[in-house]
Amino acid sequence: MFYVVFGCRCALIVVFAVSAISKSRNRASFAAFRRATVELVPAARGHGTPLAAAVVAAEFVIVVGLAVPDTATAGLLAAGALVTAFTVAIAVALHRGVTASCRCFGGSSSPVGARHLVRNAVLIVLAVLAFVLPGHDGDGNDLAVLGLAAVAGVVVALLVISFDALADLFLGMPPPPPHHEGIPS
Repeated sequence: MFYVVFGCRCALIVVFAVSAISKSRNRASFAAFRRATVELVPAARGHGTPLAAAVVAAEFVIVVGLAVPDTATAGLLAAGALVTAFTVAIAVALHRGVTASCRCFGGSSSPVGARHLVRNAVLIVLAVLAFVLPGHDGDGNDLAVLGLAAVAGVVVALLVISFDALADLFLGMPPPPPHHEGIPS
């Protein structure tokens, strides 16, 4: 089971790294994420910048926690907790009728919706699986299987990151108009 746990950790590392980097890659990206945060969590008004910065910092800490074997369990708990908090925030926003953009991976202008709850459920399942499965202290001495587990984790991460586009493709939704942050039209 070590290899399954390792693959789940790899998927979560990639997802959280891409998420944190895409939100913090420049001022425009961070500002858009901060605005979306305030729209999704009205209690954050007046505190949007610190909350958005805390989310990005938490995502970077989770990446490191998951990557270091001695802190992987704590990283899994933190990943599960953060995604659960995101899921609750999205569910409450949907219940209130909020149509804020999902800035989970930076530049998306797709409004939050049920698909984001599904995507987050997949991430929660990955974190829970990696936490509950035996094999945390496994050797992982078969490099070929370890490499395969890492590649599988990256593929799962790319599917999660591309979930909006894939949902649009399979549900027959038109693609959103091109969005270029920070570039005047």
